[in-house]
Amino acid sequence: MASADPAIGVLLSALDERPEHRWSEGDIERLGFDLSTVRRSFKRQFGMTFLEVARQRRLRDGFETLSGGGSVIDAQLAAGFESASAFRTAFAKLLGRAPGTLDSTPVLFADWVETPLGSMVTACSSSQLLLLEFVDRKALRTELGKLDRLAKGRIGIGKTVPGEQVRSELQAFFDGVSARFSTPLAYCGSAFERSVWDELRRIPPGHTCSYSDIAKRLGQPTAARAVARANGANQIALVVPCHRVIGADGSLTGYGGGLWRKQKLLEIERHYRAVSKEDAK
Repeated sequence: MASADPAIGVLLSALDERPEHRWSEGDIERLGFDLSTVRRSFKRQFGMTFLEVARQRRLRDGFETLSGGGSVIDAQLAAGFESASAFRTAFAKLLGRAPGTLDSTPVLFADWVETPLGSMVTACSSSQLLLLEFVDRKALRTELGKLDRLAKGRIGIGKTVPGEQVRSELQAFFDGVSARFSTPLAYCGSAFERSVWDELRRIPPGHTCSYSDIAKRLGQPTAARAVARANGANQIALVVPCHRVIGADGSLTGYGGGLWRKQKLLEIERHYRAVSKEDAK
């Protein structure tokens, strides 16, 4: 997802070459780039600074080490953290629990997924997807906390069949191949919230609607605000496409993953709408 700014491509390549390096503003300047320009470019393209991207990548490496059965110390080293306490703090900030407290025989498994719009975390049982969120979403820790309580503390890290299925479907989506998601889902919400989420899944790719539109479809035309709250409570991003809901005046409204991501998702889905029209001819 590189933009016209060449600094993004250069810095991401440098990050790939030295994933364990603890990047600093000095490193950016030594590569000949202006700090304020780089900051603006990365915020515009990814919703975060280059240094935040680099830190997220390091944490991903630690996460994946744990997912592969590695020890906490191996994960810490893979993530490039010299301090065990710093690694525990960073990990707990993401998942709500330090790595050493994760269950060794979990019923829910968290995993890491990379996408062109940023890193995401999945939470799955052996048969269903319960959560798919961008790791920088502020509500992620709270959402994982709810799942942790649902699982009575038995949440850990690892790969599952539904987790791998949604990973493949996300790849196809961003590659422009398919916008169809068929991974089995488990909703964690009220009956009304579930009805809203089902209605969201009926919005075709490349199309949008308003909260009031959904309320009318549910036969509750005065429930637009309740629909908005249910939309915000969705914790299976992209698969349950809450990004397809816009304001009644056509403006972009709040999105937990960031309005910049919402805009890019809608831009991506214009391709699927065009393909659908072509297939209909």
